[in-house]
Amino acid sequence: MVGATVTSLAELDTGRPRRAPWRDRAWREWCFARAIARRIGLQLALFIAVLFAGAWMFRALGEEPDLPVIKGVYYTWSLLFAQPPFAFPDSPWLRVLFFAVPILGFSFIIDSIVELTRLVRDRRLSEQSWCRIMAQSLHDHVIIVGLGKLGYRTFQVLRRLGHRVVVIEQDTAKPFLDDVRAEGSPIILGDARREALLEEAGISKARAIIVATSNDLSNLEIALDARRVAPNVRVVLRMFDQAMADKIAGVSNIHVAMSQSWISAPAFATAAVEPGVVSSVILDNQLIVLQRWTIRAGGALAGVTIADAMTRHGIAIIERKPAPAATSLNAHGSLFPRPDLTLEPGDQILVQGRYETMAELRAKSEAHARPA
Repeated sequence: MVGATVTSLAELDTGRPRRAPWRDRAWREWCFARAIARRIGLQLALFIAVLFAGAWMFRALGEEPDLPVIKGVYYTWSLLFAQPPFAFPDSPWLRVLFFAVPILGFSFIIDSIVELTRLVRDRRLSEQSWCRIMAQSLHDHVIIVGLGKLGYRTFQVLRRLGHRVVVIEQDTAKPFLDDVRAEGSPIILGDARREALLEEAGISKARAIIVATSNDLSNLEIALDARRVAPNVRVVLRMFDQAMADKIAGVSNIHVAMSQSWISAPAFATAAVEPGVVSSVILDNQLIVLQRWTIRAGGALAGVTIADAMTRHGIAIIERKPAPAATSLNAHGSLFPRPDLTLEPGDQILVQGRYETMAELRAKSEAHARPA
């Protein structure tokens, strides 16, 4: 149930403004260019310097005093590949240039060009540098540590909600890594227990960090490191031991500490014994259930307004789908329906409330319902 609920969330249109796809692509390409510059920037700068220095020498010492700069650059480019642009010159400095530039080209610059081509062709070679630049250029983003099933589903929902996400994962064989790469979000490979890795992920500028590995002690260590490095970041911690999670949340200023089994157990239990259960959660030691009902003729909710139903019974009606025969005002379904709408037999509603309240109300409806 929990997995199905998260998947459905990822498929919803939230209505939140999304960045234009071309802007995301342009931003990623700019970060990639910066990563390339960091890796072979010195070689590229030397290459450009040699081209323009050679052009200046051809212009100053050659037989063409008004030589255009672009033509001088072409002459130097030709020399890099041992293709003299004209006969051997009389100027001693140009003769040195004729010998030195081909040597420099074959030994250093051509190798840099080949390296650049290889990096552009296979981006994985510079992926970590590229991803670190992307992460450090973000702000108000969310960091997810651990890309297992829980981490990946959380990633899907956050991206669907329009939030930027940085993923930290230690296992390079995790099956969801390629999906995150295809989506374009930065991935930093390594152990998040290293404080430097959190800083590379931009923890100081992040909105929140979700620690979702399968190791409780590692999760706690990462959460405490994140709290120390960025005191204002929101920390959401996954723990399998709910008793420990409650203690940590109370004393460590960690905003949320949740056990996956603690979250899943109510959904599994209520789905087994109650029809139409969508989800359930324990809140302040009370079981809250979200359930689909059909209004029955003569039932406790038939013929009353949504506002009256909520006031009398202490429930929340999240959605109403009118019966097929409904007309006029009631002939459309909606989330968060107007409180003045009247519930009619055959209407389908999504209702939320305490488990005990829901069970009592359903029993009353079934006891007083008349056959259609």
